[in-house]
Amino acid sequence: MNILYFGSYCDKEWFSKVIDKSKSPFQVAQYSFEEALINGFNMLNDINLDLNYIFLENYYPKGQFLYIKKQKKEIEKKLMLTYIPIINLPILKEIYMVFQGFLFTSKWAINNHKNNKKIILTSFNYTPFALGTYLASKVFKCKRVNIFTDLSSDVLNRRKKNMSFVKRLILPIYKRIIRFIERSYDGYILFTEPMNEIVNPLDKPYIIIEGIYNNNLDLTDVPKRSAVMYAGTLAFDYGVKSIIDAFKSINSDDLELWLFGDGDMKDYIIEQCEQDNNIKYFGFRPRDEVFYYEKKASVLINVRNPKDLYTKYSFPSKTFEYLVSGTPFISTKLKGIPEEYYNYIFTVNSTDTEEIKNKIEEILAMKRSELIKRGLKARKFILREKTSEVQIEKIIKFINCKIL
Repeated sequence: MNILYFGSYCDKEWFSKVIDKSKSPFQVAQYSFEEALINGFNMLNDINLDLNYIFLENYYPKGQFLYIKKQKKEIEKKLMLTYIPIINLPILKEIYMVFQGFLFTSKWAINNHKNNKKIILTSFNYTPFALGTYLASKVFKCKRVNIFTDLSSDVLNRRKKNMSFVKRLILPIYKRIIRFIERSYDGYILFTEPMNEIVNPLDKPYIIIEGIYNNNLDLTDVPKRSAVMYAGTLAFDYGVKSIIDAFKSINSDDLELWLFGDGDMKDYIIEQCEQDNNIKYFGFRPRDEVFYYEKKASVLINVRNPKDLYTKYSFPSKTFEYLVSGTPFISTKLKGIPEEYYNYIFTVNSTDTEEIKNKIEEILAMKRSELIKRGLKARKFILREKTSEVQIEKIIKFINCKIL
């Protein structure tokens, strides 16, 4: 099978530069997923992958670059990566990306016109580029599949407060184009079941995968500390304040709260650290360092409000890491998380401070041997069901049987 791939996977040196500036947990999660995806494809001898990187950032001069030129890099054995050129200015960028989407797709389609087993695979729905790809796919009769890790509407809502007046003015038109592109794919790879209602109203073939565990972390045991830990986006909408309030209500001199990441709560968290020495803010750290602390903590926690609509359409990216760490994991029951996961997760019904506090204290009071046993079961579940090998096999079978 020949696959034309467009996404945000790039070489590690470039990614480090990007993430050092943006400090975005969303970008880390997306990159980790795509790295696992590409590694899975690269393990298969019968997959020919044409790999292309789309760099998305704020317009210049808020963004780092005015222009990115086309270049090629070898990043793995037998794997070349093309960096798609970008003019990073308003309006020009969108027009240029439509053109690049059409050009790259057309060249690939012409070169592979004799091959019936070919597919265009994209890892996010960047509308201008996707529009160009769509037009070329219609001209050359190629099938397209998109991986929805998030809904485009959710991404736009997160960015809306930073948009210029002009961009907000044309947003309704842009959203209509997004909806058209979302419905134009031949197949859908989704992170949650409810996503299908939004992006696939025409009931085309789809598959749910939640994500892929990127199996490049050190699973060696480390000494435990008496600590509750949260890692990810530090936002009031993500239940982080409820975690802090629940922790402060626990009567313990030894227990610490570890907070990793970045977001609009950063200043508030720094204030909390100044008021309580047992609250520790670590900032934005590399994934392998964060995972070390996930193994070291006594409890991991992620309590988004189940009443918030977005929780239906997103699978929390830290779930795989939390479960693989072997550390007890507390979560609210979310519609975006399939029922099978709750065999391995300690649950609360809401972001109520008292309920969270009671669940933390319940886990801390449990026998260590019981927690180790449960943690090993959670790890085995992820390593058995959600690795690159397993998930790529599902994706390839889906494409072969339902799309081609």
